[in-house]
Amino acid sequence: MVAASDTYSELLDALVDGDARPLRQWLGEHLVPAPGEGVEADLRLLDGLAFWNAEEHDGDAGQRVLDGVERTLSAAASVPDATPLLLFYLKYQCDQAWEAAWDVDLILVVLQHARRHGTDLVAAGQITDPEPTRLALDQLAVLVSEMGTFNAASCASLAEWARLAAETAALAGRVADAAEVADASASAAHVAVEAREDESYYLAVSRAALAVHDHFTYGRSDLDGAVRTLRLAEESLPDDCARSELRAHRYNLEVLVEAAEQPWIRLEHAKVVYLYPFGLYEESRAGRTDPGPDVATRGGVTFAERLVAVARRTAQQWTVAGWSVAEHPQAMVEQDLLLDDIWKGDDPLGRQYRGMAVRLPDLEFSDVDRVDAEPVLLQVELRLSELGNHYLRVECQLSGATPPQVYAAMTRAAPEFGDLVQLGTPLHPAVDARPTQLWARLSDFAVDVVRDVTGQLAEHSGLAVRRSGRPGMYHVMLSVERGSLVSPVGAEPVPVAIALDAATAVGAQTLVHPVRNGISSLAEWLRYPVEVGELPKVDAPGFIGDLLLRTCNTTLMVLPGTPDYGVNAVLESAEFVATLEGMFAGWQDQIADHYDQVMVQLGEMIERLERHDAAPDPTGVDPAEYERVTRELGEMQARLEAQQLRLHQFVMASRLSLMFVTAPSLVMSPVARSTIDQLLVAAKFDSLRSDFEGMIDNVLGDRIGALVDASVRRQRERNDARARAQQERDAAAAQAERERQGRRERATRHWQDVLSIATATVGISGLMQIIQAGYQVQRLSAAGLVAVVVVLAVLVGWGLHHFQRDTVSGSRRRRTGTTDSVGGTRK
Repeated sequence: MVAASDTYSELLDALVDGDARPLRQWLGEHLVPAPGEGVEADLRLLDGLAFWNAEEHDGDAGQRVLDGVERTLSAAASVPDATPLLLFYLKYQCDQAWEAAWDVDLILVVLQHARRHGTDLVAAGQITDPEPTRLALDQLAVLVSEMGTFNAASCASLAEWARLAAETAALAGRVADAAEVADASASAAHVAVEAREDESYYLAVSRAALAVHDHFTYGRSDLDGAVRTLRLAEESLPDDCARSELRAHRYNLEVLVEAAEQPWIRLEHAKVVYLYPFGLYEESRAGRTDPGPDVATRGGVTFAERLVAVARRTAQQWTVAGWSVAEHPQAMVEQDLLLDDIWKGDDPLGRQYRGMAVRLPDLEFSDVDRVDAEPVLLQVELRLSELGNHYLRVECQLSGATPPQVYAAMTRAAPEFGDLVQLGTPLHPAVDARPTQLWARLSDFAVDVVRDVTGQLAEHSGLAVRRSGRPGMYHVMLSVERGSLVSPVGAEPVPVAIALDAATAVGAQTLVHPVRNGISSLAEWLRYPVEVGELPKVDAPGFIGDLLLRTCNTTLMVLPGTPDYGVNAVLESAEFVATLEGMFAGWQDQIADHYDQVMVQLGEMIERLERHDAAPDPTGVDPAEYERVTRELGEMQARLEAQQLRLHQFVMASRLSLMFVTAPSLVMSPVARSTIDQLLVAAKFDSLRSDFEGMIDNVLGDRIGALVDASVRRQRERNDARARAQQERDAAAAQAERERQGRRERATRHWQDVLSIATATVGISGLMQIIQAGYQVQRLSAAGLVAVVVVLAVLVGWGLHHFQRDTVSGSRRRRTGTTDSVGGTRK
């Protein structure tokens, strides 16, 4: 058996060192596939698990992997030691995929399916070595529990993270116990070592997560003990990913230990607004040969304005995210955006920042870290702007929020946030919920809404409306109305009157930094640097004690001395600036769509040109075919020219919009204009505009039109060459015909001359004979008569010859004159 040799241990040692190639090779050589099936293709499916996070899969991809898992397990069942080795290899591949992925749904499905099928094979007695297989299956169960624990971490739920980590540690301890009492084997030893490491890791993580939670919730916790536990677990592990994670956890807690006696910020009342900007554009091809109406404007109305008009007219008929807008009691269509009066600027072209909105039903979910609290309520509104900066707006309130809870609220917008369905607290409608309306993440809900709205606009407008955006294009607005500095030693909280106090206290790290792409370690925000002089402050007009900060995906407003309506005006300005990213996204996709359509038409044109260029004799092509190709090329050229004109019109419309964004007439108040300008600077608006302008210049400056003109001109020149060659062939044929006619005429004249001379000679000779007979001419006189006959015959022949030549020449001149007058060849 393999287990009795060094081979088994060598394979597992290599796997522990991160080299799965020897084990992969062994599996490929030893598994016994079913008749008519091959195992190599199924193993390749397992090899690709690590790349699932980087690829798009069709709907059948997951099922193919599950079928492959079943076949490989069946192929390993009859081979000694093969089943546990295969399961170890599967766990390794899932571990590798997990290191690179935050979305582990597919990995979890594979692991659970492998456990079920493997357990069925063991129960049916089909496995050669059932005990090592059970241990390997238990190890997969530990990995599934680990992923559930990490999901709680990704949801920033400290209490749930601590609870699930403790459960995972307990499960790993039971698996290690079973492996240590099993029959001595390399597989049992492998499982025992890894399970003990998992137990140590998750015990330390559970204690650390609970310590952080208790410090901010109750003001007391054993932070020092948690640090010691982390250090011991860290030192017990080899230098791998788990040890690096424990080290990161320890660093964070050590920072908290140093600041344990310092007050920390608690948000007594705050508002969080999640923005998901998106753009809309019209696809120019959409299966039509005619690109259709102008994608930018029609009659001076921009595409965004047309969509807003369609939405105002038809939104009551929409179905969005499973809701009927007309039937749901909380859904409502608002014909205009409810905005502050500062947006009623005096623009000479009559433009304003305006649009329409659709109020969607409220959402809610439960915070597992606050068992006694009411569910978190989210108010949802879709906003469509005539400027093109469309967005989904989701608002919720924070009350008595600790720094870990603020961190959870800020990260909730990200697509890397954890799976709330797996956590047991799905995002669902607060009223009239349906079983199918459950969302794992807020970003998933946003994707569904934007997709459905785009489809509704396309259906009701008859236009090929497409959306621009991505799950990671979001912005989190946090407006702090009241905050307190909480002492960990039990003193009364101190209200925050100066915003910088909130920005420099413990916990302020969650307020002044952007949302990062996923969680990396426990309370990682504790080590975010906070330097007052380096804060991304927006130098906007305000009051003493105010603070306005903007990062790449967050905006913080701490305006403790400003009434709500004043705060809302600043909030609207910040929302306006944050959603311009959607407008740029739509414009860029519009240009990309233009390029795509032009490439298709250029491909067709090139194909036609190359097909006729390949002709061995261009002048030998059927003239009708050349006329057809020339006509088609002309039509293509006209379509391309029309597209270029539409592009120029789109560019003019977009530039007008950019001018309006920065124009004083956008808002009524110069102070509001100054605030928007400073927010635009913080958002790097000039860089976005510069990138877009550069793209426009590249598009308008390309040589597509010149190349098309040259191609069409070259084809026409070929046609002209064909026509000239045909004329030359016709002229040569006519000349040859004339020469043949001349030769025939000369031959005819020759024989006519001979015949004429002979006729004249015979006639004159007969006449002389008569004279000779009648007048008794003697010999000398006869000779004279002969001479006379010859001379007369020559004279008659010469006269006839010249008469006929003059007649033929006149006839030729008449034919030539007729040809000149008809064919136009006379010079």
